Amino acid sequence: MLQRILRWLTIALLAASVCGNNSSASPVEDSLAAPAERDACMKEFVPLRREAEQRGKLIKAASERHAPAAEACELIGNFGRSGIKMIKYVDGNSTKCGIPSRIADQLRAGHKNTEVMQKKICAVAQQAPRRGPTGDVDQLGAPPLVR
Repeated sequence: MLQRILRWLTIALLAASVCGNNSSASPVEDSLAAPAERDACMKEFVPLRREAEQRGKLIKAASERHAPAAEACELIGNFGRSGIKMIKYVDGNSTKCGIPSRIADQLRAGHKNTEVMQKKICAVAQQAPRRGPTGDVDQLGAPPLVR
């Protein structure tokens, strides 16, 4: 089940490409802002997008190597936090940078999907059985006493 959820998340991340299906490297490139403002906005936004993309690649790699649910939970949480940074930037700078409102909507929708996936993966991680001591154990589960 964990692998299926991770595959879906990976597919969703790749399909969304962090900022939707526009073909440019950044929503700021499609903006109506003046060139100087657009350059400043790009300089601020691109690192946020790169961070999210890198975190998405970590999730993909974890999925491919069948990482434990606890690790996947942490990676998805980190990805979600990077998405929040992008949403906050777009919300705070959409007017100045001329970022279309559809970009913020796409980011929010993608983040909601990330939150749903994170809840599912983290629930699986919490249900994973904890490993106990290895070797001989008595009827109560304690290791034998050395005499």
